[in-house]
Amino acid sequence: MRRGFTMIELMMAVMILSVMMVITFFTFNTVVRNWQKSMELVDKIQYADYALTQVVSGLRSAYYPTDGKQSEDFGFQLYDNGDKEDAADTIVWTKLGTAIIGNSSTLSETPHRVKLYVEKETRDSPGGLMVQATPDLLTDDQKEDMKDEKIFEPYLLVQGVRGLNCRVADKDHPFNEDGAWNWQDEWNSSNSLPRAVELTFYLDRVEERGDPESVLRIVEIPLSGISQNPVAITSEDGSAKRTSRSRRGKAGHGMGGPR
Repeated sequence: MRRGFTMIELMMAVMILSVMMVITFFTFNTVVRNWQKSMELVDKIQYADYALTQVVSGLRSAYYPTDGKQSEDFGFQLYDNGDKEDAADTIVWTKLGTAIIGNSSTLSETPHRVKLYVEKETRDSPGGLMVQATPDLLTDDQKEDMKDEKIFEPYLLVQGVRGLNCRVADKDHPFNEDGAWNWQDEWNSSNSLPRAVELTFYLDRVEERGDPESVLRIVEIPLSGISQNPVAITSEDGSAKRTSRSRRGKAGHGMGGPR
């Protein structure tokens, strides 16, 4: 005679099955959530890396006149505001080419001043890395006439960047005794370009209590030497040599960005 399952055995089997299903559900849910967070982090890093690539190209495309004079109109400016993930530094410099501003910008063929800063998230704005580009070879009257044009308004380069920390190589002693860069948080020589710039972007937290991820780049600026030790470049007949011309024309050097 075959013996069936007792009620207690059936209840135990159901309980064990239920526990296994709950464990499987929470395990699967944890795996999915971690995968979503990982993908979100990867996306943010990719966007930040793209933005940094544009900024690096823009810094390498720095423009400086070769008339033998130093000018704050073409120098690098650093406004230090905080440190680490709370940093909200602002940097300003003059460049050539399409880096940062894009191929369609009317400024790409003439020297233009670029301002880079972080805007915090608000109800009206998602926040992120902001850019403002303006012509650099215009008179004050021309700039006043063009101030209402939307083309020169700040715009969002990349969302998800919550902090920007910039350090520059010391002008007089760019290297330490061990050969490493001698980084400084301030740049007082606003009429010239630093030899190198260290940029760190801090990204929005993936988890509320987690640490923000960061992306770092070190950029050497080719025209630093010309800006710090200006020498007028002349042609063989002694006249000023125009090594680069824009539509609003002034002699100068620039490492143009990609076209």
